[in-house]
Amino acid sequence: MKIHILTACFYPELHPRAFRAFELARSFARQGDEVEVTILTQVDGTDYTALQNEYGFRIRMIDLYHRRSGQIEQTGLHLSSKNRVKQKIYSIYRWLLEYLLAGNLFRYAPKIARQLEIAPDTDLFIALSTPFMNIYAGALYRRKHPLPNTRFIADSGDPFSGSEQTPRAFYMRWLERRVYKQYDFLAIPTPGAIPAYNRVIPKDKICIIPQGFDLESTPLATYKKNAIPTFAYAGVFYRDIRNPEFLLQYLKQQDRDFDFRIYLRNLDPYTETILDKYRKSLGEKLHIQYGVERDKLIYQLSQCDFLINVGNNNTTQLPSKLIDYGITKRPVFHCSAADFDVQQFEQFMTGDYRSAQPIDISPYAIRTITNQFKNLK
Repeated sequence: MKIHILTACFYPELHPRAFRAFELARSFARQGDEVEVTILTQVDGTDYTALQNEYGFRIRMIDLYHRRSGQIEQTGLHLSSKNRVKQKIYSIYRWLLEYLLAGNLFRYAPKIARQLEIAPDTDLFIALSTPFMNIYAGALYRRKHPLPNTRFIADSGDPFSGSEQTPRAFYMRWLERRVYKQYDFLAIPTPGAIPAYNRVIPKDKICIIPQGFDLESTPLATYKKNAIPTFAYAGVFYRDIRNPEFLLQYLKQQDRDFDFRIYLRNLDPYTETILDKYRKSLGEKLHIQYGVERDKLIYQLSQCDFLINVGNNNTTQLPSKLIDYGITKRPVFHCSAADFDVQQFEQFMTGDYRSAQPIDISPYAIRTITNQFKNLK
């Protein structure tokens, strides 16, 4: 098959959508498919020619974003001033910009569509969000170039107008409905997300295709019980749906030794504000690392006694990190601010993992995922 993938993020970026795009591209190529990847973010210092030669896909760049190699991305509030009033004003401005215009959606989507080139004999076009502008750009392209023999698939990791994390203006639902009319299918990672799309696309166009990885190639450490309880959280902090501050507050009150490791993809002011409350009080009991490559991260997680999953307080998003947690083969303690079982956590701290719920990662084998895309008709 001839397959074209449009993505904002790609290897070596540390982002779930970069992982998704890279795993899809190299798996399709391994199966003998002709694969082209259009990327919006160029990581300076990356040898894209070497990537193409190693994995057998083609890369085309649309010059939209640049990032330095090894740069830790800063997200959220981009304001150097520490003046709280200025920060508040700027945060309100950013919120309004996101709410009313979805950031750069209307500026960048047409630009992407103008530079996008999909060959007429392409069998499968996959537009990956986040951001939604990729899917919007694909729709704009198809309006001008119908390509009747190409299946257009929108791959949405997070809801757009139906997001519980980022509120949108009412007219964004109308826009999303018009955009999805240009697509044959919408792929989402979990059935729990279906309600977020109920009013924008017919249910018979929605298919469940979760994140996929090569489950056999990631190196793991040979686990040995640590001298003190050692546990880790990997991911991001969200104000309402993935906020582990309740756990930090509990640990702050404990008079015992432990090693809590937090692995963060990015620096952002909101997360740093939370961590600053506990850095001094927890001292050497708290270790924070930024921007660890995925394979190295999984290896380090596999050295821990157990892992922490702070569950989303909604039903429309499922963290892809749970797949990585499952690959480590370490027990996982699931919790949230509304459901923190102290007794169960204390059992984990003593090495009693009988209550741990296993994570079945077999559905996430990348070959299974690519076949699901191919079989959409």
